[in-house]
Amino acid sequence: MVEDSKPDKDDKNVKKESDLKKFLKKRSFLYLMCAVVFVVFFVPDMIAPSDLEKKLPADFESDEQNIAWNIIKSYKGADDEGSNLFDTIITQTENAYPNEKILQHRDTMLEISVLDIREQKDVGFYEVKFTFQTYDDVREYIWNVNIETEEIISINDGARKMMNIVDFYD
Repeated sequence: MVEDSKPDKDDKNVKKESDLKKFLKKRSFLYLMCAVVFVVFFVPDMIAPSDLEKKLPADFESDEQNIAWNIIKSYKGADDEGSNLFDTIITQTENAYPNEKILQHRDTMLEISVLDIREQKDVGFYEVKFTFQTYDDVREYIWNVNIETEEIISINDGARKMMNIVDFYD
């Protein structure tokens, strides 16, 4: 009698596994299609650079110019926490155009220039100028950057406003 109860338990385990396999086999095409749709439509947007970064120049003429731009772009304020200056400019621009995808608009133009102003100031100073032009507005941000000390000096009101946002509102 004991022998009869053991095979029944094994048969139930085998039957449960086969039911699971049947369940998965019936729906495997649906799962595969869901995975393909996710990979094709959602993954590229997750790994793609932002619309603003697509329009930015890849490299400047010298390493010092790249360093000056990266100092401005990655500035996180006096406490070095929160969002960086580049993300703040993106957010403020998008907030100014709430009903539009302004960064994708064909009339949106960006210009970044990094000029060596060592003769005017001191060793290691560069002027970083970021101009953001939309179909109805032009915003200009100008900073002087000392690449040796990573000191940033706001030159115009737009740049000063962005630095204040990064410094005090994070």
